[in-house]
Amino acid sequence: MDFIYAKAEVTVQNGEITNINILEHRHERGKTAEVITDSIIDEQKIDVDAISGATNSSTVIKKAVENALKSKKLTTF
Repeated sequence: MDFIYAKAEVTVQNGEITNINILEHRHERGKTAEVITDSIIDEQKIDVDAISGATNSSTVIKKAVENALKSKKLTTF
C-alpha cells in the first residue's frame, strides 16, 4: 500500500505567502488537492477548507506547507 506524501517550498514576501511550489506529491486520487495552495495564498493561512474528494491529500499538502514554513525551505525577500 502506498502512502500519501507531499513536500512544498513556500515563498514569503513582506510577511505574506506569495508562492507555494509543490516539490513532491505522492497521492492516490488526490492530484486535484494541489489547488489548495491557491486558497492558502488567498487567505494567508494554512487552515483552509479541504478540496472535496481529496481530503487526505489536502491535509497532507497543508502539513507540507506548514513544515516548509518551519524549515529552511522558507524563502524570504
